[in-house]
Amino acid sequence: MFRRRPATTEDGEAAHGDARRAAAAPRGEVATQIGQLRAELAALVTRVNADGGRLPPGAVPTVRDLDDILRPLLGYVERQSASDEEMRGLTAIIHEYLPQALDDFTALPPQYAERAGVTGTTPADDLVRQLQLLDEGANDLQDLVYTGDAAQLAIQARFLDAKFRRSDLD
Repeated sequence: MFRRRPATTEDGEAAHGDARRAAAAPRGEVATQIGQLRAELAALVTRVNADGGRLPPGAVPTVRDLDDILRPLLGYVERQSASDEEMRGLTAIIHEYLPQALDDFTALPPQYAERAGVTGTTPADDLVRQLQLLDEGANDLQDLVYTGDAAQLAIQARFLDAKFRRSDLD
């Protein structure tokens, strides 16, 4: 779902950690954006907990799973920064996709939540499926961020090894 492109320095070598992400946005701007996303996520979780009786079975635990993935990821990204693509993914899930799914469902009168539509599924089924897809997307994004940073660490280690290891020819 999300892909990370390895960044390089001017001489073509892989850049390290924050250097590869420095161009994404000024640090204060990123911190402000993350703070807003964190507040939006907390408000969504509070809302879901309050509306738990109105939501279909499986919806509340899935939103809590999303929170368990996204909240630590926001903290990590705040400390380590993120690529533009990673920030777009985080922002879309928290600011757009999750609230839209919840808003669409809660806007329906309760008697329609379990009524099958033209697709043969109920709005309740559709909401749970959307939340599961968001959970999968958040897991993919988490993997992208963490494995990308782990790969950058391995690249830096190989670079340092090549740069400072004495050859048998020396």
